[in-house]
Amino acid sequence: MTERHGGNLDALARRAGRPAAEILDFSANINPLGPPPALAALFDIDLAALGHYPDPDSSELRSLLAEAHDIDPERLLVGNGSEQLIWWLPRALRARRLLLPVPSYLDYGIAAAVWGLPIEPVQLCAETGFALDLAALDRQARPGDLVWIGQPNNPTGRLVDPAALMALVSTHPEVFWAIDEAFMDFVEGTPSALTWSLPNLAVMRSMTKFQALAGLRLGFGALAPERRRALQDCLPEWSVNTLAQRAGILTLRASDTPNWAERSRRLVREQRQWLSAELATLGLQVFPGSANYLLCCLPEQGMRAAELQDRLLREQGIAIRDCSNYQGLGDRYIRVAVRDEADNGRLLAGLNAVFNP
Repeated sequence: MTERHGGNLDALARRAGRPAAEILDFSANINPLGPPPALAALFDIDLAALGHYPDPDSSELRSLLAEAHDIDPERLLVGNGSEQLIWWLPRALRARRLLLPVPSYLDYGIAAAVWGLPIEPVQLCAETGFALDLAALDRQARPGDLVWIGQPNNPTGRLVDPAALMALVSTHPEVFWAIDEAFMDFVEGTPSALTWSLPNLAVMRSMTKFQALAGLRLGFGALAPERRRALQDCLPEWSVNTLAQRAGILTLRASDTPNWAERSRRLVREQRQWLSAELATLGLQVFPGSANYLLCCLPEQGMRAAELQDRLLREQGIAIRDCSNYQGLGDRYIRVAVRDEADNGRLLAGLNAVFNP
């Protein structure tokens, strides 16, 4: 069975028949440099502090985020990962329908279905590299819709022109637009939508993928204050634990974080370009992207994604993402994270061993 998400090391280890520490995980898209240096002090904390409830408003973290992104703190809501905010947004907005470009992150649709929203897919085409069709969204959007847009999109890694996207959002004030910037920290040269301050817009950010802290669960959203309050009212009182808040605070306060962030983006860019070229030499169709992962299509005459995933895991201890459960993708699509040079080399060697036993 195809996993809903990548990165479940325990399940991967059981399938591979080896310890989790021996799994090289390309199924989850995490910063290959690891957490920022400031987080070495994360557990330098008086344990008595954990005997108190966490700040339900994440006040200090919100203040630092507002300063870092030049946003009114009244527009910010911190969550237990941006995933929590993604799940509750349709409920808070009382949306009537989800207009969903596909393929895209699975939980946009799953969350909408849980809340009973009808879903209208907008198919993206491999022939155009899965570029978002803004004209189709312009035609199909109607009052009361919620529209999710990945920036960059997952699993394709494609970006949308920010100026064109802002114009579309502004043209349809009766439609609610949600932009998921979970991987935007990996992107160079494209401005964020966080500062747009449009009343019909929510922008979601992860603080665990770029910071390599997926196990802590931390993210935030920026939206109009009245929408932010409606979303906050849907959440449990203590959504964000003390350690997660502390991790965000340490990262934002540290003077060496900008240098670490620049090194991370440079490493991902260089390795993405190299890995893309090397994967193509193995016969894979690689779709250009701007994030820390690559969407690939296997040759028509050959094994399918599920078989490749299973053989790589069992024979090489390497996990990749089988993308056959993404709407709009078939059984030949895989996604691989961009890691460091040594890990990427192991992936290429493992693929070559499976393709040419």
